[in-house]
Amino acid sequence: MEFEDIIAWITDDAAEMASLLRAAEPDQPVPSCPGWNAADLSAHVAGGFSAWYAYNISTPTDQWTPDGLMARLANVSADHQTNVALFESGVDEFVGCCVESDLDVATWSFGGVEPARWWIRRAGAELTVHLTDAAGIHGRRSSTTPERHAEAIDEVTTEVFPRLAAFKATMSAMTGADTSVPTPPDLVACLVADDVDQAWTLTSDDGSARATRGRSRVAAAVGQGSSADVLAWLHGRPLTAPLTIEGDPAILDGWNLFQRSQF
Repeated sequence: MEFEDIIAWITDDAAEMASLLRAAEPDQPVPSCPGWNAADLSAHVAGGFSAWYAYNISTPTDQWTPDGLMARLANVSADHQTNVALFESGVDEFVGCCVESDLDVATWSFGGVEPARWWIRRAGAELTVHLTDAAGIHGRRSSTTPERHAEAIDEVTTEVFPRLAAFKATMSAMTGADTSVPTPPDLVACLVADDVDQAWTLTSDDGSARATRGRSRVAAAVGQGSSADVLAWLHGRPLTAPLTIEGDPAILDGWNLFQRSQF
């Protein structure tokens, strides 16, 4: 997906998210996230875009500090509608950074270093997943296109999977949660998004997960479905239809690393 298309994806999903959250009562449950209500979701995405993504993309590695990030997270309110507005202003700031800043500047990336542009797809992927959560509050499906769902699948499998331990360590330092991550299976698996004719092959190397684009002929398990359902499967969200599985379902379950990591 081209840069302009990714910015449009984020902008569109953010506008829909804000509309859905604004129309929700604070205590309305989020069906796809048991135990969460609309106020929890608005607080989460407000912190994500007003703090997490805006700070990380705009702060060079040598200036980044945990305290700097936490100071911005402190702006999240206890009020649902205030957080919806904070989410919107955070998206505006983030998109401004995307189009106006030097995206080749080295930035912090879960203990590593990546160019600032790395954060753009990360933001889009998380936003799309949470948009499905917001739509579910109203018994609806989001309007995100299959191509955008596929972009989110690609980001999660190719970028997040190899650095799951770093993701978990960062989140654990912030929340006190367990730092363990699941070990990927030794056997190859594939995910196929049949509505966009895209596939990803999942392999492990010394206990670290890797994903390459395309379908392997030697996969021990293949999970196939719509791009929306493959993305939902990766994040432990309800599917509109179960994935069609070829091979051993237990192997495919073992490869559901992001969901098993309980982020």
